[in-house]
Amino acid sequence: MNRVASAFAAKLLAAVVIAGAGTARAQEMSPLASEWRGYCQAYLAALDRDVQGNDLDITYCLGVTKGLLNGLRIGSQIGALSFGSRLAIRYELDADEVFKLFQTQEPSRLLGICSPASTPAAEYVRTVLTHLERNPKDLQRPIGEVFYEGLSQAYPCG
Repeated sequence: MNRVASAFAAKLLAAVVIAGAGTARAQEMSPLASEWRGYCQAYLAALDRDVQGNDLDITYCLGVTKGLLNGLRIGSQIGALSFGSRLAIRYELDADEVFKLFQTQEPSRLLGICSPASTPAAEYVRTVLTHLERNPKDLQRPIGEVFYEGLSQAYPCG
């Protein structure tokens, strides 16, 4: 599988993973961006201004944020393996070679979010809050969708 094919497969996989996240069931389970924003503004106030924050607000913000980050990473890996098996069957490719190729791909590159590895959770929160400030209509959307869009715009892969 050449580089062009693997790049195409990675982009297609990202679209499939994100489209799958938009099902009605996922939307029912995902909090709205406005809810996440409220908790995370309290978290940043506690960090930036050394204001006494509500522990539950801070825990909620960090829990949802880290859950979304881990979900994106793990989901991209599972999606890559699933997509790889479909490619191998569909195009009668060597399954071992396809799996080796997909396993070498960085999950961030599969999703199109290439932030530095050392990026702290607070920076992701700031990034998505900035995205929401620029796109206030997104406040009524599920945070999972908005989170992905904010990070993919802020940290595109080159």
